[in-house]
Amino acid sequence: MDYGINSLVSGFVSFVPKLPTVAVDFLVGYLIIYISVAIFGRTLKIAGVQKSLIDILKSLLSFIFWVVLIAHILRNLGLSQIAVTLSGSLLVVGLAVANGAGAMVSDIISGLFLARDKDFDLGYRVKVGDTEGFIETMDFRKTRIRTDDGRLVVLPNSMIDKDRWYVISRSEHHTLLSKVKNKFHTKKEVT
Repeated sequence: MDYGINSLVSGFVSFVPKLPTVAVDFLVGYLIIYISVAIFGRTLKIAGVQKSLIDILKSLLSFIFWVVLIAHILRNLGLSQIAVTLSGSLLVVGLAVANGAGAMVSDIISGLFLARDKDFDLGYRVKVGDTEGFIETMDFRKTRIRTDDGRLVVLPNSMIDKDRWYVISRSEHHTLLSKVKNKFHTKKEVT
């Protein structure tokens, strides 16, 4: 029992001389993380990326930086095995991000092909799977189709590109789109 306490005390005493270095590393790391994440977020905002995506990417970047900083501090304290284990968590996060990013890249590439397709444009009436309606909006990841009953169906571009889709009619898209919006966005009178 005495051996365990002596070992704990000697281990703690060996950390004491390293505490000022660890404190400085932590403060400098915190500032670097804070500034880097802020610049990254600002750059994405200027580039026109959606706020929800910016928040996700900033959280991911912040997580990676914190893991690296904590692993660095653990190495400075002589706890290299824990630092290596912690750094291994970055591999798991990286694999998860790569898996999710694959779907996003697929949506973006499919969106580019759909945008260039002369048979797929705003206001066209299309059928994708069980969904039939007018193409209301398209962005780099999703297409929104307004059905006859007023539902707005949001479909990933990769799903549309992979699935079989049909053009029902090609009306003048600006006129048709304004009719669709007016039909579903007018206020109902209360009697």
